[in-house]
Amino acid sequence: MEHKSTVTLLGTRGSMPCSGKEYLRYGGRTSCILVQLAGETLLLDGGSGMAFLKPKSVPSRRLTLLLTHAHVDHLLGLPMCPLLTEKDMILDLYAATRDGRSGEQQVRALMQPPLWPVGPEALPAAIRFHELPASLDIGAVHVDTMPGVHPGGVTVYRVSGAGKSVVLATDCTFTEDLLPILREFAKDCDLLLCDGQYSEEEWASRSSFGHNTWFAAAKLGQDCGAKQVRIIHHAPDRTDDELDAAANVVSARCPNCRFGYDEEVILL
Repeated sequence: MEHKSTVTLLGTRGSMPCSGKEYLRYGGRTSCILVQLAGETLLLDGGSGMAFLKPKSVPSRRLTLLLTHAHVDHLLGLPMCPLLTEKDMILDLYAATRDGRSGEQQVRALMQPPLWPVGPEALPAAIRFHELPASLDIGAVHVDTMPGVHPGGVTVYRVSGAGKSVVLATDCTFTEDLLPILREFAKDCDLLLCDGQYSEEEWASRSSFGHNTWFAAAKLGQDCGAKQVRIIHHAPDRTDDELDAAANVVSARCPNCRFGYDEEVILL
């Protein structure tokens, strides 16, 4: 049976959500990517975009969530995800241990009083926590991982199935040591989703924040041979007009590189 391969950007902001008339085109939700590939449905990150996941997007009663890391902007949509109010839903959540805390402990640190009124066990759906291995198979989908460079750690993902592959490299600074490994990891992918939170001018004062410039993201896309590139994790104060201006400059250098926006559906 042939399955349509799509990626839906449910949230493309970084650091914190934003709202207002200046953010209508690109949106203000934080990181959450819906991947539908080889008959499987996966989420990459659980930012505020996860709260807008439509039940019809998950035809089965099973959903997989892969966390890059548990910083709040990548996790705050989990408690409000509408699918988790359904008793027959199963969520398999994979996350790497950080600072001696398992993925379950990281989630529970957020989902407990006084930060949140109830824990994961109060949700009608069943959440099953798993330690993230170096690679795993989810049905016909294969997932490879590699560590990135970010305060507290981060995981870079390559998700493959049905002859297509998607790479998510967000919250990851491209150091000289990391770049050759990352280029090989993302080689010839169909879609590269890459953090480009800052401009070149901003980079001098923010190079230790664990992110990248949009030109660094575009260059990685070119160097690894990605068929499509979407720059994501936009700064929360970056307006639509500012993103449009940056996108025009970047696309002139890298024609297959665009700036992602909330609810964009990408056909692989």
